[in-house]
Amino acid sequence: MPTLKLHVNGETRTIDVRDSREPLLYVLRNALALTGAKYGCGLGQCGACTVIVDGYIVVNAVGARLTTVPFTRERVQAALG
Repeated sequence: MPTLKLHVNGETRTIDVRDSREPLLYVLRNALALTGAKYGCGLGQCGACTVIVDGYIVVNAVGARLTTVPFTRERVQAALG
């Protein structure tokens, strides 16, 4: 079982995945219980599975600092009071 180290929402997380080709969406939702990214069209075209990687909006990425949309929304709301 492969082990991945991801930097997500300001925290470094180490997780075991069944397959190193497992989609990022499944890792976020199933292994990390971060359900903000959703399964939509299954092709990465509708944007439901979008995350922010190193400040850029992407559908899938490995080896980068990830920020989920709900985490960003919470930080913006807290800053606005």
